[in-house]
Amino acid sequence: MKTATAALLAAKAVALFAAGVVIACLPGRAWAHFDGRASIRVVHVTYDRAGMTAYYRVSLAALGPAPYVVARTESGQPFRYVDMAKLAPLAAARVLAAGHAVAVDGRQVAPDVLAAAVHVRGSVPPFATPAQARAATVAPTALPAAMPEIADVVLDAAVRYPGVGPSAFRLVGRIAGGVLGEAPLTSVVLSHRAGGVEQYRLDGTPGAYVDVNPPLWLSAWQFVRAGAAHILEGADHLLLVVCLVAGSAGLRAIALRITAFSIGHACSIAASFYGLLPEQPWLPPAVELLIALSVLATALLLMGRHERGGAPVLLLLVGLVHGCGLAYGLRALLSASGPNVVASLVSFNAGVEAGQLVVGAAVWLVLMGMRTAAPGQGDRVRRLVALGVALVSLGWCVERAGAVRDALQGIVI
Repeated sequence: MKTATAALLAAKAVALFAAGVVIACLPGRAWAHFDGRASIRVVHVTYDRAGMTAYYRVSLAALGPAPYVVARTESGQPFRYVDMAKLAPLAAARVLAAGHAVAVDGRQVAPDVLAAAVHVRGSVPPFATPAQARAATVAPTALPAAMPEIADVVLDAAVRYPGVGPSAFRLVGRIAGGVLGEAPLTSVVLSHRAGGVEQYRLDGTPGAYVDVNPPLWLSAWQFVRAGAAHILEGADHLLLVVCLVAGSAGLRAIALRITAFSIGHACSIAASFYGLLPEQPWLPPAVELLIALSVLATALLLMGRHERGGAPVLLLLVGLVHGCGLAYGLRALLSASGPNVVASLVSFNAGVEAGQLVVGAAVWLVLMGMRTAAPGQGDRVRRLVALGVALVSLGWCVERAGAVRDALQGIVI
């Protein structure tokens, strides 16, 4: 009787866990990393005796509805265009400044817009250094006669914050990507001080904040938080970590596999910064398809008779593929011409590794608790988890294969 009761409880626990994996990881769209529609926000921060100047670059779509936005429906699909005659860059920059708050010791500093310019895809100037950012805010480029899509327009603005020095302050973002149907906001903040640069990540949700120039302990915590956020943003990345953990009961083996994956991931990101990745338009969707296939293959391997998580060398190669998914998007935000790129890369990837280990440890604790509560059911737990991951990744494969087909047809046409 006790055996039957234990088996029934184990079956219920397994079913709930597997269902949770599937429901939590079903994506709202086929792309788990960056795509060509990403709303961007880059902020260069510089300092002088009078205060701080922030140079913002943001997708115009992130500012939301405005008099210059023209909505149309074409072939049953919504499109939003920009009426350049109604767009006043300084007025848009004031909206941008109001969408960000700078606070020192809890005291908010009033912003002062110095300059602003808009640029359309095809004539967007570089924005990798403070000098380039400063030039982009005062040198508007030629604008097309026809109304461009809002996703193709960026706003560059210089905003002054008097009295703010190169010490700790908090930057709060109040604007949100996705308001006008675009991708979520992807944000990087670069603080230039003492001859170097420190890189921070600002979440794209309204009310999110980042502590710039923080003390050492807070800086370390922000790297961990950024790495964990990167994992949670990519459902395929998260599911792969779940498979790596479910494939072994040993912490040392799990850590080795996650580290091998992280090394491959870091190599792809570094390669993108130095222009070593090809730039064909069909490659980003092809990479996303390969990522989905790698998750599917890992799940199928996990469904075997024995616990498996993949050899470290194989996982390093898988990490290279997953890193490319992030790299193509980051390349649109930053460039190797920026200062102190190596330190920025090391910091970000250290956060990714720490985040993966934290997530992996949490999954391991859940699985070990289930194995303890239902002795002898470990294989069933592993296989049902693998089945849930396989079903989700199979759906990704079908959807992303269609995106690759469309990209290749566009080249042929």
